[in-house]
Amino acid sequence: MLYFIAVWMFLLVACSLIGIGLLNWLKADSFEEVGDRIIAALWLGVLALAISLLATSLLLPLSPLVGAIVTISWVALSLLSQRTRTELMVLRSLLSPSLIGGLLTLALAIAAFTTQQVTWIDTGLYHYSAIQWLAKFGTVPGIALLFPNLGFTSSWFALAAPLNAEIFQSRVSAVINGFALLIAILHFVISLAHCFSRKSKISDWFIAISSLIILPLVILHDLTSVILVSPSPDLPIIFLTQVVAWSILITSRNSTQEENKVRTSILESRIIPLIIAVGAVTIKLTALPLLLVSSLFYIFSIRLAFRRVFMSGAIISLLLLPMVSVSIMTSGCPLYPSSFLCLNLPWAVTIQKAQETAERTHGWFTWYGSPPTDANAWLWLFWKWFSETKANQAIALVLVISVILGIYIVRSLMTSKIRGLIWLAALEVCGIAFIMLTAPFFRFAVGYAIILPALSVALFCQSKLGNHSSINHRLMALYESNKLKKVFLISPLFSLTLISILFINQGIQFRLFLPPKLPQMKFAKKQVNDIVFFSPEISPKLCWATELPCAFKIEENIQLRDPSRGIQAGFVRNDY
Repeated sequence: MLYFIAVWMFLLVACSLIGIGLLNWLKADSFEEVGDRIIAALWLGVLALAISLLATSLLLPLSPLVGAIVTISWVALSLLSQRTRTELMVLRSLLSPSLIGGLLTLALAIAAFTTQQVTWIDTGLYHYSAIQWLAKFGTVPGIALLFPNLGFTSSWFALAAPLNAEIFQSRVSAVINGFALLIAILHFVISLAHCFSRKSKISDWFIAISSLIILPLVILHDLTSVILVSPSPDLPIIFLTQVVAWSILITSRNSTQEENKVRTSILESRIIPLIIAVGAVTIKLTALPLLLVSSLFYIFSIRLAFRRVFMSGAIISLLLLPMVSVSIMTSGCPLYPSSFLCLNLPWAVTIQKAQETAERTHGWFTWYGSPPTDANAWLWLFWKWFSETKANQAIALVLVISVILGIYIVRSLMTSKIRGLIWLAALEVCGIAFIMLTAPFFRFAVGYAIILPALSVALFCQSKLGNHSSINHRLMALYESNKLKKVFLISPLFSLTLISILFINQGIQFRLFLPPKLPQMKFAKKQVNDIVFFSPEISPKLCWATELPCAFKIEENIQLRDPSRGIQAGFVRNDY
């Protein structure tokens, strides 16, 4: 636990510094509340680090030293700004013993939960292997030829690589998802405090309500709690979906004076949802709907201007370039496992292999076989999916609720001055449509599916408990007591610590310094051509922390790209 907490405290400081520098450079003045600004800065800093490390992996292995150099370089660059240094002095003055104590208590609670043994099957299948390839060798050409899933490119793995040094013996792979949960809970606490302040906003209520749905699911649901204790990129996408929606609501609230100011500038607050969305896409392609909606929001929310079209295109191209480059190096396809624009390179997978991988991972129309000749194909397919798991039934129920609540949202649009509402509706519609057409898994859909339900409840709460509510006035008077502020910060976090500890496998084991190792597998040493690899022998066949290269079956036409340099030089097809 101590390692996790130490890493998180370092990342909190570093990512805040990086993000504040970016907010100032981008002139994102809509994030005027201190709490909102810190959360936006944290996510911007995380994404900037992740994308930078992914780009660095094209040149260098992502060792702890390389990770530290990249992080320190970003921090130093941010501190060059006088405005950033001034803002940091203000933030420093706001720190208090009770605030620091509450933060450490929250970190302790999350560390107690996330230091369980990692059991998520995808981590054993390829997550940890991908992290280890990046940590030891950087981006390796053609590793998708060893195992197709190793071609899945994620900046989340690049962010995790420097934190998973060999010295830790595969014990700390969940550290980065724990940090994402820490930011999400901080966001919830800050937004909840704003809800009962004199300046509550619809964005505060939205995060408070969506967090009350998401956080219990993430921590207590059988599937998502297993994913939480892993390096899976699915978790940050769930959180970032809410963050993009929240940032759209915040940047839609500009006054008339602010509107006139931003009309003449392409660097302004509306660019933040776009940058966060692009960063999310570099983590996982299931975030593509975020990119679509946030780019349209940036271009059209004020008025159509060619400069904004050009700027959005430049940002998307620049931030996606590392992901596309790494994907081409590992698989030959820029958007692998999609076979779209795949290149004919010596280390590239064949179009047929890419299509097979795509069908297996997001071609769910083929998962259930062929429908009976007398049945409607679409109804039969939907019923097969619906009846497969309770999670699928939950998704269907939430979609029905969203349609009903959509009527309430439409009515609110007629009277509300918050223009971001229409963009959040578009976010859920595009997100659910994309997931249902590709891979309708609960963990992919939940972030999109709760947007309209959470927004509907948020609108209700804002109208009934908003700034002019007598109930809210009494709550504000109670909250503004200094004693209660301390209780608000400390007591729930202390309780959360106790609850988290009690939930850990009944037999409580304090992993004071480090979590348990990943599950160990028996493997056989095999050879194909000049490639010596390690193959798991026991079912289910998972690599976990098996020595690199770990693979299940290597085709006879695969060989080392440069035998004198070994596996770090990559792999090629000898039939190219």
